[in-house]
Amino acid sequence: MPTILCVDDEPTQLMLLRLALTRVGYQVIEAANGQQGVEAAKKYKPDLIIMDLMMPIMDGATAIEEIRKDPALKDIPILVLSAYTRGDQAQRALDAGAQELLSKSLILTELIEKVKSYL
Repeated sequence: MPTILCVDDEPTQLMLLRLALTRVGYQVIEAANGQQGVEAAKKYKPDLIIMDLMMPIMDGATAIEEIRKDPALKDIPILVLSAYTRGDQAQRALDAGAQELLSKSLILTELIEKVKSYL
């Protein structure tokens, strides 16, 4: 069963992701900010990461940079799921190594299809 790390500071968003992803057979690990996301990535080495951008303590783009520095994590696909898919933060996330930027307004079934395409 593939493991997906979901990193978002909004508990409701994490709950929705967990419900949608576990329903189709994925194991879900959750983190509430970028720093927790980096720590969870190192500990669990997930098969895919879904990362928000705007979070306290460490933003998503910085977390992606930190994850990409670790040779054991550098090839894990990272999908950014954010309300901000344009602008400096979004570009920083892509420059840091995110595969794709997805809008939080994306329908969950479309997100599941994106996840499947990377796993």
